[in-house]
Amino acid sequence: MSQQERRKHARYLLHLPIRLHCEGRELKADVINASAGGCLLRMSEPLAPGDVLEASIPELKIPRTRLIVVRCHADPSGYLVATYFEATLADDAAIRQFAGGHGGSSKPPLLH
Repeated sequence: MSQQERRKHARYLLHLPIRLHCEGRELKADVINASAGGCLLRMSEPLAPGDVLEASIPELKIPRTRLIVVRCHADPSGYLVATYFEATLADDAAIRQFAGGHGGSSKPPLLH
């Protein structure tokens, strides 16, 4: 099964600075793409698969929730951290609207 076939939710390109909480520490990150099921973060420090982050993302109409780290790898600007929301709370329409109006892509969503 391809990555595209496994994906349940369309992903939208964004640039959204957020603050996360992990084990009592506050971390800064940028959401670089998001869907109703999770988001890809750019961070300055690595995280391990299974790490649990807490955040709320009011711009995307996501209340305080837990994000679970799926994978993390280094890239030239830091670390890319793939996460999924513990519960599907995100609003696809809100993400699409934010992506189109705040430096995100107005192109069709990513499906890979």
